[in-house]
This record gives sequence, structure tokens and C-alpha cells, in this order.
Amino acid sequence: RLWQSESCPQLTPHAQPAQNVPTIRTVKIRPVRNTAEQVPHCVWSDSVMHLGTEDSWPAHAIPLFVFCGDGPPRPAYREQIKFTVSEDKYVNYGLRLRCGGGDRHAGGTIGLLHSPNRQEALPGEEGQLVTVTDILVMPSGSIVVSCVGDLPFRVQRTWMPRGFGGLQVATVMVEPTAPSLDHIYDTCESESLLARFSRLVQDNAPGIAALLAGGGGHYTLFCPTADILDAAFGSLQLTDESAKAEAEALLACHVVRGKVPCEALYNGRALCAIDGTQLIVTFGKFPRGDPRVNGIPIEHLDVMCANGVIHTISGLLTPRPGPTRRGSLEPPLADFRASRRGCV
Repeated sequence: RLWQSESCPQLTPHAQPAQNVPTIRTVKIRPVRNTAEQVPHCVWSDSVMHLGTEDSWPAHAIPLFVFCGDGPPRPAYREQIKFTVSEDKYVNYGLRLRCGGGDRHAGGTIGLLHSPNRQEALPGEEGQLVTVTDILVMPSGSIVVSCVGDLPFRVQRTWMPRGFGGLQVATVMVEPTAPSLDHIYDTCESESLLARFSRLVQDNAPGIAALLAGGGGHYTLFCPTADILDAAFGSLQLTDESAKAEAEALLACHVVRGKVPCEALYNGRALCAIDGTQLIVTFGKFPRGDPRVNGIPIEHLDVMCANGVIHTISGLLTPRPGPTRRGSLEPPLADFRASRRGCV
């Protein structure tokens, strides 16, 4: 009758959150620069009932990838990113996705969470959904995960199913609609790396600012980053009319009529800016590595906007023809200048 003895050891269930949860450490999420996402190539689905044979995988549940770096991984909506994973439980689940175990070919939907103290995710915590589009298995045993940012979510309930090495899954609440895209001018104004360009356009080329703010039609902007513009202009205040005209010509050669995403670019493609400047796009590595426009490196491709697309560049384009050849301006910029002079 040992089972009734007071000296028999008792098992008390552990009801507190699990500690020292395996997390993804020392990982850098980087944007993908050489692929396009104008037309999403992701299939959003909740059909995940077939996942996992060891434990039932309920519909609407997603696996959680927990990060413990300095800040939460928050890719923008439809932004493509890559990161490398070497922890066993994430690698094993990544292999399941790679072999067709997800709700998308060679991938599926996962949730990214941040836990600086390496504690399991709790109800009420917020994260970011992403859709895995490709998984590359490395000789070292790690995997390189390519994915596309989706909507933010809030955790409702979590658990660890059997057979997944401690991988945590959760049912989540997701915003019902995708965030709306801003116009090119508003996007530049809200991004710290692009805000200097929006201020220069507003102060020296209000006609271009009106076009980029939704003045009709679609445009492609090759936008220099803030450090490039600071080095070129500094704190210079352009008060002279001739100086403003030259600044306007310099800014106009960065704007192309029409929406030209990365998938529409190819080596040697010629584009024409709204001031008549010829822009030549080149790729230094096959198929779309080392992108450049007129020899200037393109840092980030495909920042999608409501009225076009932005490609950030690490240099200033040179207006050709020069600022003095006013007759070469293409509409609608020429029409705008004519209206300012009272000619229209």
C-alpha cells in the first residue's frame, strides 16, 4: 500500500509559462533586393489540417518562430525577407514545409514573435504573419528561409503538439483587411531614409510633389537615400529662382512615368524620366543581381505605393538633357510649368 503512504513522492503539474524556450538567436533579417512582389505569388489558405501526424493540427493554427534579438522582426506587408535558422526544432519544421507539409508549395504560413527573456508565447502577445515561399537547406544543417510579410496578429491560445520538438503553435486573431498603400510622396515622407527627398521636392518642385502625391497616373521613383542627399545639399537653403530650377531639374530626372517594378526590369532596359533623361537599367550578375540605373547601385527594389513604385538608389542621377533645355520636358511636368507661367 505504498501508493497511499505519505512518504510516496507526489507529482505536481507545472502551471507556469515554460522558461528557456529555444529561440532564434543572432539572426539578421534582410530585405530581398533581387526579386519582385508586385503580383503576390503566395496562396493564402487555412487548410493546414493535414500537418503533423503525431498530433492533430487544428485549422487556423500557425507555428510560432520565436526571436530573442534586440527588437521584434516586423517585415512590411508584402515585403520579401530572408533569414537563416540553425535551431533544431525550427530546422525540422522547415524541412517539413520544404517537403510539402505546409499550406503552400514548398512553404506555408508561420508567425514571427519576439521574446527577449526566452519565454513561451502567451495569449495577448502580438506578432507578424509571414508566408514562407522557399527554404534552402545548407550543408551546415541550417536553413535559409525566404518569406513575404503578411498581417500582424494577436495570440489567442497556444500549445506544443507532440512530435514537433517543442515547437509552439497558436490560434491567432488577424486584422480582417490588409493595410492600404500610401502614395509615393506620402511613403517618402513617412520613411526616414526617404523623407529628405520629399522635403526637397516640396520646397523646390511642387509640381513633382503634386504628381507623386496622387496627381493622376502611375510613376516610378528612383529615390536617393537621405545620406546621399545630405552629402549633396547639406543644410543649403535654395532661395534663388535659378537654383530652384536646377534643383527641380535634378529631382525630375529621378521620376519615370508608369509603374515599373523589378519584374518588369531587365538588363539594358531604357526608361525615360519626365524631363527626358534616358535611364538605363543594368544587372551585374545573372539573373538580377547587382541592379543599377545609369551605373548607380539600386539598394532596395519594389517599395509598392498606391500610385506606383519606389526603388531606392545610393547616388544622384544626372539630368540629361541639362537643366537649360526646357523644351525637352515631357508632360505632365511641362504642362504644370506652363500653368505656373499662365500659358495654359
